[in-house]
This record gives sequence, structure tokens and C-alpha cells, in this order.
Amino acid sequence: MTLIVAAPPTYEPERRYILGVVFSEWLGLDWQLRQEERSDVTVSLAGEESSRQLVLPEALFATDAAAWLTEASLPAPPLPRREIDGRSLPVLYGAPPMPATVISEQGDAVRVAVDVLGSAFFMLTRYEEMAVGERDAYGRFPAFASLAEREGFVRVAIVDAYVELLWGALRRLWPGLERRPRSFRLALTHDVDDPLASMGRTPRRLARQLAADALVRRDPALAAQRVRSWAARRRGDFRLDPYNTFDFLMGVSERHGIAGAFYFLATEEASTRNGPYTLEHPWVRSLIATIHGRGHEIGYHAGFDTYRDAERTGEEFRRLRAAAGEIGVSQSQWGGRQHYLRWENPSTWENWETAGLDYDSTVGFADRIGFRLGTSHEFPVFHLRRRQPLRLRERPLLIMDRTLFDYMRLSHDEAEDAVLEIAGECRRAKGTLTLLWHNSTLPMAAQRRWYEGLTAALAQASSSS
Repeated sequence: MTLIVAAPPTYEPERRYILGVVFSEWLGLDWQLRQEERSDVTVSLAGEESSRQLVLPEALFATDAAAWLTEASLPAPPLPRREIDGRSLPVLYGAPPMPATVISEQGDAVRVAVDVLGSAFFMLTRYEEMAVGERDAYGRFPAFASLAEREGFVRVAIVDAYVELLWGALRRLWPGLERRPRSFRLALTHDVDDPLASMGRTPRRLARQLAADALVRRDPALAAQRVRSWAARRRGDFRLDPYNTFDFLMGVSERHGIAGAFYFLATEEASTRNGPYTLEHPWVRSLIATIHGRGHEIGYHAGFDTYRDAERTGEEFRRLRAAAGEIGVSQSQWGGRQHYLRWENPSTWENWETAGLDYDSTVGFADRIGFRLGTSHEFPVFHLRRRQPLRLRERPLLIMDRTLFDYMRLSHDEAEDAVLEIAGECRRAKGTLTLLWHNSTLPMAAQRRWYEGLTAALAQASSSS
């Protein structure tokens, strides 16, 4: 079955892109676009255009060209809320005036009052970040400036919910349609910012760490381990180092049949912001070989100053590929994440595309967990300035350890509840729950037990979905 999409002749590259993501990538449906002078969007079956139709409002793509990518084109709060996917959710773009119910039948037509395609485009491309100038101290777009946080849907996979609304309307018209099957899965990723607590540290820094172990963490066993590891490092023995949790992380993943991803910095010199190591360090090279040998992924962690610098991004990625190749690491695809989650739209995506990377997994908020992109599904990205899709794919980052404990300041019980809430959204959408856990945030035995228990609960949910 081929769907015929009849739409106005405006924003053709943008429209074809989002039709490709929603209809082709996510639903697995064939479609053709027909441009017509009209004020709405219709979907019909090829050969039956005069029969039953799905009618969608034309909202975002009806924007005047002079207002495109400006605040004038953003959804106007407060957003109306309607029952969507069995719950009350905000409508980003929709039919004016917004009816009480978002789906209705009128003769042979099923009408959906939500601009599903325009709203999905808005979220997946991070359109609002081109129109809103708010940034934090690291140059990042903060959650508090986002429509999702201000309107209370940052923990909702809003795009996934809209797509389910669309799918329900399509099936109401054509029960014989079949969609691409999906299932919930767990992705465990690890940014290697600081591989060893003893690497690049002076005795004075060690003293401060010991004081924190005793007075802040109240863990004398950790302090004792730190002293022993400091002595052992002189012999090149790093097994007791508190940050050397790589065997633990790989073991947790392996027990649940998961291939983890470990993203390494590839800067030319060690520094405070770019990590206390380089890829030339013998122990780091041995670590990369071990991770690869156990079946896990090696990836690129782009340096602090690369997010606006295409040349430096390319140089670092080439250094990682060269170092990995020298120790026998060969992979069919390469991806990773920006250091400090520094990301600028659309420059960073363009940098990664130019460097030859296959996927990015940076786009999540540093200060809040949840759905910055509105989805739990991977997708190809779109360059808003060049008005074209890129080869690069985005894997949405949903939860980072430091977001939970440093920015949101949650207890472990509160953090577990928050993670399970996000996991529930992913299960509902049959999407991927991508977590970022640093090796350096698990020095204490209690922290490792908590992580292992949480991962077991998430993996069990994945296997039963």
C-alpha cells in the first residue's frame, strides 16, 4: 500500500524530511508527496484518492517565510491540552480553533486536530533553539528555557505520542495497514572523562580527595583504597584505582546481553577540561583494546572546544581512529557524544557529518532528564540552515548520572523513581532508553550496587517488552 500525501507547495525539503522520518523510518510505510494549492494536508491510498482520507491541519509549514526560525513562529503558551494517547497532553501546533477532541470522523474523512508532522519537525530539529537565545555558562541551551520544561512535558515523549495518534487514525481508515515492529531496549553509554583517579593528580590533589572521602562521602574504605591505589600506580598497577570501574561496567552490561559504548576523548594534550589523559598513554590503549575485545563499542567524546569547530572535530576523530587502528580496533560504524554536552544547532551536527561520524548521542538536557527531542527513537538529522537532511543520525540522550545527582540533586530513591518514569515512557513508545553513566561517578561500593540494581530492573523491563 502506498499513501498519497497531498500538501501545499511550501517548505518542500522540510516536509519531505519529516514524512521520511515518520512514515518511512518509524512506521515503515510507502508514501508519495503531491503538492497542491490547499490549506490542509490529506493522506489517502494510491488509486483511492477520492475515497477515504485522513485530514491534518497545516500549521508550522504555513509560517510566513519572514517569520521562519524566529520567535514569532514558536508555539504560543499556554498550550492547549487534549486527550492524546490516553492522557492529557499539550498540543504544540494544531487546528485553530482547537476542538475539544483531537480526532473525529466527518463522512469519509478522519480529521486529526494536531499538526503531527509540523510538531514532530519542530522537536526533532530543535527548531526553537534557533529562535531562542538563552544559553548557560557552557554555551548550552538549558532545559529551563525550553517549551518542554515551561509547559511541563519534558518527561513526555511528545513526538512518539503524536505519531501513535497518527497511526491510530491511519488504522481507523485502513485496518490492513501494517507498521514496522519495534521493541523497548536499553542502551548503556559511558563518557570516559577521567579514567583514573590517580592520573594527572598531584599529592595535594590526593589530600583533597582523601578529605572529601572522610568528611563528605563518609567512606573510610574508599579513602583507604585511594591511598593503596596511589602507591600501586608507581608500579603501573591501576587495579585498585577508584575510577577504574570499567570491568564492573562491562560486567553489568554483559550480564544483561548489552554491548555498552565507551566514548574516549581524543585531544592532543591532557588538560583540566579535556581530561587528564591522551590516547598515547599505555594504560589507556590497553583499556581500549580490552573494551573492544569484550565486544563493546569504542566511540568519540568530542573535546570541550569542538562543538563550534569543524576542523578540530575532524582532527580529534582522526586521532581516535588512528589510535584504535594501531591496537586492532575495527568497527563498522563510529559515533559518540560531545564533552559537557556542548551542542549548537546546527553547527555541531554539521561538524560530525563532515568528520565522517555515523551517529551522535549528545542531544539531551544537562540540567534535566527527559526528552529534549521529544522522542526515544533514533532518526536522521536535518540541517535547518542548509534546509537538507544529513547522513548523520541522532540517538537521543535521555538520562545522565550527573543530571540526576549534581543538577537535580536527587537522592538515590528519587533518582530511581525518575529513571523508571522515563523508562516507562520509552516502553510505551517501544523506544530506546539511552543512559550516560561515567566510570568516575561509581567509586563507592554503595553507588555500584545501586547502579547494578537499577540496570537489572531496566534490563528486565526490556526483556519483557
